[in-house]
Amino acid sequence: MPKVKVDSDLCGSCGLCVGMRPDIFEFDDEGHARAIVEEVEGDLGIDCPFGAISVE
Repeated sequence: MPKVKVDSDLCGSCGLCVGMRPDIFEFDDEGHARAIVEEVEGDLGIDCPFGAISVE
């Protein structure tokens, strides 16, 4: 299964991913998004405007 990664250096803390997919993302203590699951099935259905999210 593909793995979800969030590059905190690129994250702009806009909340798009957290708002659309709270089952996969949450904010860390610094206000950046982080993945709360390691693997996902299918398409996330979102496109990070900062390019911080990757699925490999």
